[in-house]
Amino acid sequence: MNKNVLAIGAHSDDVEFGCGGTLIKHVSNGDNVHILIMSNGDIKHSVTGESIRTIEDTDNECKCAADKMGVNLIQLDFPDREVPFNSESITAIEKVINEHNIDTVYTHWSGDTHQDHINTLKSSLSASRLVQNVFGYEQVPVPRVTNVYPVANYYVDITDFMETKIEACKCHTSQILKYDNMGVDMIDGLDVLARYRGNQIRRKYAEAFDVLKMVG
Repeated sequence: MNKNVLAIGAHSDDVEFGCGGTLIKHVSNGDNVHILIMSNGDIKHSVTGESIRTIEDTDNECKCAADKMGVNLIQLDFPDREVPFNSESITAIEKVINEHNIDTVYTHWSGDTHQDHINTLKSSLSASRLVQNVFGYEQVPVPRVTNVYPVANYYVDITDFMETKIEACKCHTSQILKYDNMGVDMIDGLDVLARYRGNQIRRKYAEAFDVLKMVG
């Protein structure tokens, strides 16, 4: 039986970086895969106010990535850095879950210190309380502190899908450039992390998750 999968991210690149390979694998298995983005993509530097990504940029990058992955894209309109944890955010996610009869959810995992990621996780858990399977995906390595290292207790072999994942991630040129200007190679980080997780399960590439709920 095909699964109805929903991957939730605070920002337009979070899902692809965190669990893109697993989603592509779902698509290859004939599952129905949806990506829900909480913020509208109008991203400015938190200190300088400099524009990092416009809504138009986000739309183009998201469509590029979704097309490469073969998934359905859904975008909400919460402002960047102001994604809430309240009845509005919970209800918005729950409507998508009900509309698409979702049985598997992927969302941010605990320990992240970005407020949008934290609130997206909390909203996801509330909205997914009746969903059978809920997983937290791993944060791509970036220069950001984590206060609690999440448990990696579920692994997905993405060896056959890593190339497509990287192609989809490369669609997010504004985010890659942002970190490149900080001296951080996002694509290399994705490769290193996937190889590390793959080594743990004796595969070339893998993605790791924290199981929040799983019904066999």
